[in-house]
Amino acid sequence: MDSTDHFEGLSKAIARTIEEHISKLKDSTGWPQEFKHPILRVEAFLEDQGPDQDQEDNPLRPFQVASSKIDLAPIFRARRTRRALDQQPDEEVSSRSSDESEPGSPHRRGVGRLRVANMHMIEEDVTEHQRQIATDTRSFPKRRKVASDKFVFRPSTLDKLIIGIWEQLHGTLDLNPQIISEQYAITVPVSSNVSIPNDNTAVEIRSTGPALQNDAFHRMNTLCRKVTQASRVCRSIEIVVQAKWIELFEDKIQMSIATMPHISKTKHHKQAFVEACQDFGWSEKELRNKMAIWRGYKEVKDAAGWVALIFAGMGIYRFCKYRVEFTKEAMKRLRNLRPQFEVAADTLHPHWRGLLTIIGDSSKLQFAGHPHDWVVSEDGALPVPLRSTYLDRESYFEFEQLEESVIDEREWRGEDPRWVPQANAVVQANGPGIYVCAVCDQNQSDEPALNSCYCFPNLFGCVKRKPPPVQIYRTNKGQNNGLLALAPFERGSGIGEFVGLITKGVRHVDVMDSATATTSYQIWQGRQGNFTRFINHSCKANAQFSQFTWLDTQHVILVSKGIEAGVEISVDYGDRYWAGLDKSCLCGESCCRYRRDRRR
Repeated sequence: MDSTDHFEGLSKAIARTIEEHISKLKDSTGWPQEFKHPILRVEAFLEDQGPDQDQEDNPLRPFQVASSKIDLAPIFRARRTRRALDQQPDEEVSSRSSDESEPGSPHRRGVGRLRVANMHMIEEDVTEHQRQIATDTRSFPKRRKVASDKFVFRPSTLDKLIIGIWEQLHGTLDLNPQIISEQYAITVPVSSNVSIPNDNTAVEIRSTGPALQNDAFHRMNTLCRKVTQASRVCRSIEIVVQAKWIELFEDKIQMSIATMPHISKTKHHKQAFVEACQDFGWSEKELRNKMAIWRGYKEVKDAAGWVALIFAGMGIYRFCKYRVEFTKEAMKRLRNLRPQFEVAADTLHPHWRGLLTIIGDSSKLQFAGHPHDWVVSEDGALPVPLRSTYLDRESYFEFEQLEESVIDEREWRGEDPRWVPQANAVVQANGPGIYVCAVCDQNQSDEPALNSCYCFPNLFGCVKRKPPPVQIYRTNKGQNNGLLALAPFERGSGIGEFVGLITKGVRHVDVMDSATATTSYQIWQGRQGNFTRFINHSCKANAQFSQFTWLDTQHVILVSKGIEAGVEISVDYGDRYWAGLDKSCLCGESCCRYRRDRRR
């Protein structure tokens, strides 16, 4: 018996039970006449009365099927009106007929007895779903946005530089200084199996058998990755040293001026410049061209810190060479982003400050822990711990960062309520281990050779999830904390998964409601979860929560509707969340639906 048969049987059982109780009430006591405004309250629960439930040490919690109120006053009012009309005297009807039949009497307009019937008013208890967020099943953001005829501004050079820094910070770049100190040796096969001895860091390439060739391929992948990372580290060190050289060059000029103030500043500059040309072995023109770019490195460093130079990538060279946006506004923007850069660098790349020891700076971390344990500000204020932003509301606030959801053992006894059985008969016939995506109808697998589903390639499949480019920041609209997008998210792309404690029966607190075809469950992020806990509501949201099944397990995914860099990520909590809630929406949109005071 499938779930549809279960629900049909449940509906018949409820209807039959209610009819039996009404029949007994009619035969025994009759209708209570003292009720002035009768209301029928219906509550239904499912309980497990199996043989295992005789023990009362740990019973299963009843499952609520329905809880609603039905207003009976309009029904009885309509019946009393109809009964009064039926009981009118026949004389009145006959007199009207005689009057209408007289030729000299004026014509009377007939009055019909048809009236608009009052529908059965079913009032659901709004407190049952208060503060419960539901996934959006109405629509899914299109992968490709419809082309618009309006002029769209492209990212500026400064925007590209900032986005590039964030992408490097949240990428797979490894800036451990030990990489450049490792020695590599590659032995290339000629015609035999003889190879030159090497140390532990060497890669041997032998030509015997497919197994050894496959092993050599993977080892060469490792070597290529390390060499590429070492090259990237050297490039970062090169930029840092060049910016530091500009600082020392200017310090030398100031020291010469203080020592010999009677000589003009131009001559001191010329003297230091000539000395540098001799040390480098370059011509004055060559050094002058390089210094123009190096000076740009130094200005970026003064505004955004060393972290901006190290993680800027190749875009920093073009930005400093052409100096298109070296304005006061641009430097102020970089200065405000400096604390955010350092939080991401210290938490995601704890070894990056080791590169600064080459120029004599400290390598001590300023921000330790998880990237989302810190709350940043858009005005450039120092980041504060996440816990400190909730102490005024909850003295013992603690929050654990999770990578995957945790099952509440007390409620589910080790079973995962997110399990979704395969609906495809062909897949069921082939046996376990075959999973088909309900969206694209392609095979799902964690093995690269078997997987064909790429609905959310950055979240599921043969991929290691990277930290998304988002940060928790302090809002200025009275919403406490919010989620800030550091880089753009394309329309329809997955930002992250809504993870937390998989439980049920949670009421009157913020919780995510979700359900499969057979089971309803909740995801609570009160004490543990991830960055999705801090997403605020907006009546004009730029993201939404959607359900997605991977390997027969349902997940709640945060999907982008098209998000630009530097804006707050928001979702629409829905009517169920706001129903009867004594709380006003603070989104500030012109289309706000839940603003209590409309005069604002």
